[in-house]
Amino acid sequence: MSMMPVFRCIRCLPSLLRQPLTKLLHRKYACRMTLSPEDFRDRRVLIIGPARTLCDDLAAVDVDGFDVIVKMNNGLDTPVNFPSGASLHCDVLFHSGTGEARPITEDKLRDAKVQVLVHRTPKKSGFLQTMMLQACFGHLVRVRHVDCPAYQQMGDLLGGASPTTGLMSACFFLGAPVREVAIVGFTFFSTAYQKGYDDCVTSDADAICRIADKGHHKPLKEGALLSHKIKDARSRGITVTLGPHVLDAMQSCTKVDHADAGRQPA
Repeated sequence: MSMMPVFRCIRCLPSLLRQPLTKLLHRKYACRMTLSPEDFRDRRVLIIGPARTLCDDLAAVDVDGFDVIVKMNNGLDTPVNFPSGASLHCDVLFHSGTGEARPITEDKLRDAKVQVLVHRTPKKSGFLQTMMLQACFGHLVRVRHVDCPAYQQMGDLLGGASPTTGLMSACFFLGAPVREVAIVGFTFFSTAYQKGYDDCVTSDADAICRIADKGHHKPLKEGALLSHKIKDARSRGITVTLGPHVLDAMQSCTKVDHADAGRQPA
């Protein structure tokens, strides 16, 4: 019997009742549902972001040489123009589980051939959404999550900002015992999205203004943090390949972040 009605009832409870029940669920199930780095040992992982520069980045990597294709949020139903043709293929989907992304459906998961659905859980209270995803889609895919301590640690490194789903996925694989990580289609909100990912953002200027207006992400710090994580992964012998636009955007973030840090009062 599906547990979805139970989880929906819990979500509708007053906070004083909902919080202890959610903590109980987290204590009982969180560990076994945490995404394990060991699941990807010695794999070659391609992480595909949503930037409009994606096609140029893909041209710089050998797509067919990767074992695992990773997308996020609306990437589930946004075709990517691989060298072999447009495809929805996605082995691992990282999803915020919020209304800002298009809904997940069984048909979408089947069409994309998703094997693992990963929910980022920013707080223990967010684990209720993880369990709801398990109840909805656990019969089709493995539902896992990046648990809240990892999310909170990343937020601390960003000075209290909310880490993006893309950063969480990239840092997870850079910290895993993989053979190679390739990152394409990320410009840290300095460009619009690829066609079909989010048609509300129609220009680079829109992308920059939108993230500034929301104020909960820090793209410059994300770029600088990703640079650090890449250096660490390479020091452990992991091959890290970046699309040319990812590299340019990351280096720009790093330069500006360092300049801002230098202007801080002693």
